[in-house]
Amino acid sequence: MFVNVLKTLSLLLLCVCCVSLRSVDAAESGYAYGFAKTEITPEVPLRLSGYGNRDTVYERVDEPLYVRAIAIQSPEKKVCALVSLDSIGFAGTFTDRIAGKVKQKYGLSRDQLVICSTHSHTAPHPMEGLSNIFSTPMTEAQSEASQNYWNSVEQRIVQTVGKAIKDLQPGTMTLATGKVGFAQNRRVLKNGKWTGFGVNPDGPVDHSLPVLKVTDANGKLRGLVFNYACHCTTFGSDYNCLNGDWAGYASKYIEEQHGDIVAVCTIGCGADQNPIRGKKDVAKDLAIGHGRTIALEVARLLKESAQPVTAPLGTAYGKANLPFDPPTKEELQTALEHQRPQVRQHAANMLKYFEKDGKLPTSYPAPVQVWKFGNQLTMIFLGGEVVVDYALRLKRELKSDAVWVTAYANDVFGYVASERMRDEGGYEVDFSMIYYNQPGRWAHGTEDLLIKRIHELVKQAH
Repeated sequence: MFVNVLKTLSLLLLCVCCVSLRSVDAAESGYAYGFAKTEITPEVPLRLSGYGNRDTVYERVDEPLYVRAIAIQSPEKKVCALVSLDSIGFAGTFTDRIAGKVKQKYGLSRDQLVICSTHSHTAPHPMEGLSNIFSTPMTEAQSEASQNYWNSVEQRIVQTVGKAIKDLQPGTMTLATGKVGFAQNRRVLKNGKWTGFGVNPDGPVDHSLPVLKVTDANGKLRGLVFNYACHCTTFGSDYNCLNGDWAGYASKYIEEQHGDIVAVCTIGCGADQNPIRGKKDVAKDLAIGHGRTIALEVARLLKESAQPVTAPLGTAYGKANLPFDPPTKEELQTALEHQRPQVRQHAANMLKYFEKDGKLPTSYPAPVQVWKFGNQLTMIFLGGEVVVDYALRLKRELKSDAVWVTAYANDVFGYVASERMRDEGGYEVDFSMIYYNQPGRWAHGTEDLLIKRIHELVKQAH
């Protein structure tokens, strides 16, 4: 009996020590974290974005949509907020307005707020950005309903940031990286030239799944952030129902499995990556399966030891002026006779620049944002639909223990193709720019210019 008492006392002491060590770890790190989640499902059916042939409002709601946020307060009381929105994307003007309101209400400067999109192709069409995607333009009534919706989303994002800041509590953040394989390079090539969408087994991919896990002072899970480089295009253009695609399902299942937490999803450089896809009757099952695959890998990572992120947090925000290689006035005039309405409208829009300014815009100010935790973790947030080459190159070049690259952040203004893809041509390089109402493809040297700007801001954040 005496031995049993000693064993019981030993176990109690061990438990007390574990709790005390967790408390000390959280206290010594000096960091605090907060989470928030707000539903943004439309109250009336709207036009969905992502595919140009959609011409009616959505048929039904498969899954609700959300805005999720994490707030991070450094030991120096500097507060940063990362927001993820179930949407196709949004323009920089939308983000700038929100940033102004967040600064006014909560004091966060521009480098302390990042707004990301999950890039779901079964989410409402934005009223700013992707302005030339539809072959059948929105009606006045549809535009008014969509504008009302986005006005509401804008308000709810600001409110969600405030809730996350109010939720700040001392805790510990750790980083673990897993792997998920459903993303496939979608650029099919023949003799080095783009021939269409499909599966390119030899094309570059980034199957990494980094996860930032946040626990409270007692070691209880409070929330997490995860990142994966893949388009949310499990659903094709023939599927006209509201849904967050695999990203929405992943967050949903992670939150269900682990109780009262928030799972914030960001999308990596997956502009040339598609998920495993199928016909309309199996698309939903596939999206659910992809979401569960992410959730299972996250669950595995949560059980393993992970690297604490405790280094000082530095932040930086700036722009990279990406130069265009625009069409000539004569080429645009010829395009006015094109069989596709988006091409004709694009040509007309660009010719208006010639009438007004005598030339086309020469560059676009692409946002670049960096959060750097010493040499432990470098988080890069890029605007636009960025292809996988950028993430793979940055992971090679940056001298950090871990590099996390997110695309579709702050401003989804068009595809950002790599230098390698210029000679290959194809959708991401050329035709996609018509949907985004940009003058033309990016000029030679754009990749190096953007990478150089990223390095400058990484240095500034450090």
